[in-house]
Amino acid sequence: MRPIVSEQNPLQYPLNELLGTQAKVRLLRVMANEVDGPLTASDVAKRAGLTVPGAQKALRRLFRSGFISRVGGGRKHQYEIRCSDRLMQITLELFQAEKDRYQQLLTTIKKEIKNLMPPPRTVWIQALPEEKGDPLTLGLLHETRHLTNCVRQLRTKLNQVGNDFDLTIELEGYTKADISDLMFDGFIALYGVIPSQESLTRQQTQKPLTHGEKDRRLHILSRKLAKAIEQDTSLLWRSKEHIDRLLKEDQGTASGDLMEWRDILNMYSIQRLCRFLTSTSERANRLRQSNPFFAILTLDERAQLVSDLEDKIDT
Repeated sequence: MRPIVSEQNPLQYPLNELLGTQAKVRLLRVMANEVDGPLTASDVAKRAGLTVPGAQKALRRLFRSGFISRVGGGRKHQYEIRCSDRLMQITLELFQAEKDRYQQLLTTIKKEIKNLMPPPRTVWIQALPEEKGDPLTLGLLHETRHLTNCVRQLRTKLNQVGNDFDLTIELEGYTKADISDLMFDGFIALYGVIPSQESLTRQQTQKPLTHGEKDRRLHILSRKLAKAIEQDTSLLWRSKEHIDRLLKEDQGTASGDLMEWRDILNMYSIQRLCRFLTSTSERANRLRQSNPFFAILTLDERAQLVSDLEDKIDT
């Protein structure tokens, strides 16, 4: 039985066609927020978490409706948003507002975490809501003697944050002894570095790396990163956004390096950027310590980056 009683014409009600299915919304979100340029159906399907046939079907409907355009020919068709369409311009603003709202939530939570005394070792997003009404679950790692008080402080602060965003925020506290029971795959760090039992064991059994060894490993990673950027230029776009978000917060002495990186990413071509990443100049060596690309990599991208690096160092 069809839930729609009467049809509505696409001229008067184009949003029915534009935002009619979750597949279309996902595709448009990727094309609006994650890339700068056209994408093939397989690329946009991978980024949007859709099957290729499902993405192709949604892209064809959006193309026929005039909301996206197609470039190329044959099997190498690529699609991009028609930014000249007034309705699409407003839709892009809507996706940006959605993105800004999420970043504002994370920024507010991070601000409350930084006010904790004594500060925790790490705080992370342990589980994102799967449906509207589900809680956002955070994890917090602290020393045993401070854990209870720190969790109590942060829970009180997060109650107000939850009210402001109409969101339930739950908080779980952990000590080092609990780490072995946690699976950190997919967790998102909000403060500090997400630990693992393996990394804690290495810290206890291995000698600290020398400054020279750290530089050598970072240089190896930077060479692999340069190749990754040449293959996926969305890494550049994501890094620019990451830096802009950081500069909106108080980064203290790190702000200087971040502003240098922002200038580099805005002014350098892809080829020049890749040469800089692999350079051994004094400036390249200094800025390599604060390379913004490492912070925006997904788990899969990070795993691929360190796949051939000895000791699987933590980027």
